Amino acid sequence: MNPEHPPSPDTSDRIPAPPLDQFNFALEEIADQSMRFVIEFDGQLDADRLGRACLAAIHQAPVLGCRFVEAESPYWERIPHMSAADILDVIASRDPDQDLMDALAAHIDPATGPQVHLRLLRREDDTLCITAHHAVMDAHGLFAFVTLLASLYRNDRIFPGGSLRDHDRSLAPILSRIPSGVHETVHAYNEKLVAGWKFPATMRDAAGKKFAIRTLEPARLPATKTKGKELGATVNDILLAAFFSALRDFVHPKAGTIVPVLLSLDLRMHFPEKECMSLSSGDPDSPFALQSLAGAIANKSVAFQVMVPVQDRTFDETVVVMKELMREHKDHYPGLSSAIDTESAGYTNYSRIRERVRTMKESYASTGSEPPFLGNIGIIRPEVCAFSPDLPVKNAFIAGIIVNPPGIALGVTTFRDRLTLSIGYKTPAMAEETVERFLDRITGYLPGK
Repeated sequence: MNPEHPPSPDTSDRIPAPPLDQFNFALEEIADQSMRFVIEFDGQLDADRLGRACLAAIHQAPVLGCRFVEAESPYWERIPHMSAADILDVIASRDPDQDLMDALAAHIDPATGPQVHLRLLRREDDTLCITAHHAVMDAHGLFAFVTLLASLYRNDRIFPGGSLRDHDRSLAPILSRIPSGVHETVHAYNEKLVAGWKFPATMRDAAGKKFAIRTLEPARLPATKTKGKELGATVNDILLAAFFSALRDFVHPKAGTIVPVLLSLDLRMHFPEKECMSLSSGDPDSPFALQSLAGAIANKSVAFQVMVPVQDRTFDETVVVMKELMREHKDHYPGLSSAIDTESAGYTNYSRIRERVRTMKESYASTGSEPPFLGNIGIIRPEVCAFSPDLPVKNAFIAGIIVNPPGIALGVTTFRDRLTLSIGYKTPAMAEETVERFLDRITGYLPGK
C-alpha cells in the first residue's frame, strides 16, 4: 500500500489533518466526541503547577493547542497567545457528585480549540477531569497525554518542544506494515456497517448530558478472569456477553434475528512492538520519553461490528458464542477494512468523509435504530497518573463519547484491578432511571457479585 503523503502546510502554524482526524471531527454529527479522563486523588494538586504543566504539554505536542479548520483539505491551525486560564478551571466543589457530572458534561468544540481542557474539582481531596476531543486523539492517545501531563507536573519545567509536523499522526505507519496478501483477505471479509437495535428513548430534546458510572469491588475482576479461564474466554468476551445480554433484556430483539454490536479496536495492537507507547526502559522523564508520548497523541483506533444471532441462551453459553465470534474476527484483522477505507480518502477529500458520516446518519434515522457500542479501553497503569510520589491516586477511569439517542455506548477501564463502567447519554430523550437500571443489569451479569 502506498498511502498518500500529507501536503505541505501553508505556514508553520498549520498541519494537514490526517483522514482519521477528519472522520472523528465529522462524527460530531452523530455523537459528542469529547472524551473524559477522571483521576480521584487522596490529597490536593498544586493548581498553578498543573496549569504550567498543561501549557508545557501543549508546547511538547502543539497539535493540542490548535483548532480544526474545515476545508476540502482540512488542517490543524495553532491558536496564538494561550494562557493557563484558557485550559484549566479550578472549582470549589460543594456537591462532589453534581460537580463531577457538570465537568463530565462539558464539551470541547474542536473548531475553536484547544483540544484539551482541565477541570480541578477541589475539596479536601482533588478530582481532576481532563477532557479531550476525539478529533485529535483516541483513548490510547489520551493515556499518552495524561502520562505526559503528569511527567511535566513532576518536573515543573518546559522541555524542548516539538513542531506541528514532528510526528506522522496518520494510519500510514501501521497500514504500510500489513503483510502482503492481507488486504485482499480484509476486503473479502465484509465489515459493512448496518443499523442496530433501538435502546429505549423518546424523540424529545436531547440537549442535556449525564453519565451513569459504576466502579466495581476489586474481587469482581479476578472472578471475571476465573470465569474466563473456565470457558476459554477473555475478559473482553465476558464484558461483551454482559453488554449483549443486558441489551437483549431491555430491547427484546426477535429470536432468530442477527443484531450488531460495535467494538473499538486500537490498531496499534496489530503491531505492538513499534506502535504502542512504551516507557519500560530508560528515564521516563527524559526529553526522548516525552517526545515518544507526544508522538502517541493521535488517532489510530477504529470500530468494527460483531453480528450476534439472537437465541435463548444461558450467560455462560452467551460467553462462548462471543468467544467464537471474536476468534473469527481476529482471524481477519478486525478494523482494518474500516481503517483502509478511511485512509484511502487521503488528506484532500473531506467531502468523501462527510458523505460517509452522512450515510451512516441517514441509515440510523431510516431504521430508528443504531448499533450499540462497547469500548473496552483497557488498563490504566499507575504511572499514567503518577503526578507526585506523595499524592496517591484512589481511582482513575475514562468516560467516553456520548452517542445520540437511541444509540448507547459503554466504556470500560481498569485501574488497580478495579473495573469502572460508564455510559454517557443525552437527556431527556433517555431517562436517567432507565440508563441506571441498564448499567445495573450489565454489572449484574458480571461474575463475582
